[in-house]
Amino acid sequence: MKPEDNPADESPLWQRLVWLAAIWAGSVTVLGAVAYVLRLWIAP
Repeated sequence: MKPEDNPADESPLWQRLVWLAAIWAGSVTVLGAVAYVLRLWIAP
């Protein structure tokens, strides 16, 4: 596969940045929820 055949290059930069921010925010939210549940479980 040639570098110019990469489909990610077809999407605009703002759309890739929105996806990056959404995935980051989702992972931080899930990590926070897991930490909160563990905190309640260990020290109720």
